[in-house]
Amino acid sequence: MREEEIYARLRKVKEPLTGEDIVGLNLVHVKADEDGVVIYLRLTEGLSHPFQHALSWPVQRRIVEEIVKALSDVPNLEILDMRTLQRYYPEDEDDG
Repeated sequence: MREEEIYARLRKVKEPLTGEDIVGLNLVHVKADEDGVVIYLRLTEGLSHPFQHALSWPVQRRIVEEIVKALSDVPNLEILDMRTLQRYYPEDEDDG
């Protein structure tokens, strides 16, 4: 699947607090090639204190869930945090 198609689908994913799409908010970067699709999210930029991360987790989770729904038919999909490279999806098996 081409990156342009992925971005078009991701425009339907809204940031829950503002209602703006995540592409328009520049919260997402897509890398697509023959091996699969990697979505890099900018959800933790500007967060420095662990308490800020804890408060933002419900918003992050909702965005990731909506991305997974929008791209449910995309093989080899991976979603990572742009800054930390933490994996959001697929979840690690030991995350449980």
